[in-house]
Amino acid sequence: MNKFKHSGTFGDLIYALPIVKHFGGGEFYLHLNQIDWIGMHYYRSKPTSFHQGRLTEADFEFMRDFMLAQSYITKFDRMNNTVEITHNLDRFRKPFVGHPGNYVDIYADCFGIIDQQTKATLRNTAWLTVPEPKKFEGKSIVVNRTARWLPLQNGAEWTKWKLEGLDKKAVFVGLPVEYHEFCFSTGWEIDYYPTTTMLDLAACIAGADLFIGNQSVALSLAIGLGTKFRCERRQDLPLERNECWFKDHPRGNYF
Repeated sequence: MNKFKHSGTFGDLIYALPIVKHFGGGEFYLHLNQIDWIGMHYYRSKPTSFHQGRLTEADFEFMRDFMLAQSYITKFDRMNNTVEITHNLDRFRKPFVGHPGNYVDIYADCFGIIDQQTKATLRNTAWLTVPEPKKFEGKSIVVNRTARWLPLQNGAEWTKWKLEGLDKKAVFVGLPVEYHEFCFSTGWEIDYYPTTTMLDLAACIAGADLFIGNQSVALSLAIGLGTKFRCERRQDLPLERNECWFKDHPRGNYF
C-alpha cells in the first residue's frame, strides 16, 4: 500500500496529487504545523504572512471531505510516528527555488519522471473530481483573488471585463476580506458565495464555465478540475517562473 506524506500548504498539496494518482494512489498523511519550520530549514527565512502557522488541525478538517472524494485516496489522516511513508512529497521543497515552471513538473522531476509526454499528461489532464458540482443560476464564472499580490497585477484586464459585464455573470468565492478588497480594487459589482470547506470551494469551481483569479488554492483547484481558467500572473517574476505557469495547458490563459 502506498503511503504519501505532505506538509502543505493547500496549493502545494493540490499540485502533488497528479503524482499520487500516477503512482496508483493510496493513503495520504498530512504533517501538521510544519510550515514555519520548513521556511527556516529549507529557505532560511520565515514563510510569508499568508502561510505562517499553517497547516493546522482546522486546515486538516477543511480538506478532509475533499481529499476523501478523490477516488485514488483510500485514507486521509494526520501524520504520526507509526506510519511508514513510501512517498515523501516534501521532496519538492529543495529544488523548488529557482525551478522554472509549475509545481506538477517539479514533483515529476523529484520522482524520476523525465519523459516529456508523461509530464505533459500529468500537468494538463484533470486529476481532481467532486461528486456534485455546484451551479449558480445566471452565473457561469467563478472568481477568487487573494490579497497576496497587491496591487492588482493587471488592473486593465479587470476593468475591461467589467465594461463587458462579466461581473454580472460571476460569483466570488474566498474569504470575506478578499471579497471586499477585490471589489474595492476592481470596481466589480459581484455576488459573494461563502464556502466553509475545500469540497464546497471545489464544487463551485467545478460547476463554472470559467474561473478567473490569481495564484491561490482556488486556482490550483480550477486547474486540477479541468475548469477553463484565466490567471492573473505575478509581475515580479518572468512568466516561466510563475509557480502556476502551465505553458501548454489547453484550457488556460495568463494575463
